[in-house]
Amino acid sequence: MDEDKEVAKKGRKLSIDEDVEELREIFSVLRSEVPGLLQGLIEPLKEIMDLTYNPERARERARAIASFYKELVDQGIPEDLALKLTKEHFINPMSVLKSVMKGEED
Repeated sequence: MDEDKEVAKKGRKLSIDEDVEELREIFSVLRSEVPGLLQGLIEPLKEIMDLTYNPERARERARAIASFYKELVDQGIPEDLALKLTKEHFINPMSVLKSVMKGEED
């Protein structure tokens, strides 16, 4: 009977040791992968913020949007369709940021 208890204790200890080792491996992967993932998120967010708050970039974007719309209309696209296409083609950076923060997908 004592021998059965010893085997059970050793089995639990082995299981705990295996769990601890598995956690070490998980944390090791997290340490190596998470910084890259965060950097992958931070850079696009910086770019979105720059697009939104940098006056020169905002002017460039506005010119591009206006030019796109004007070119569509000049080529004979009806104004309502040109407006729809312009809205679809140019994504609002703040709406993208809001979607990311909410965890929504387009």
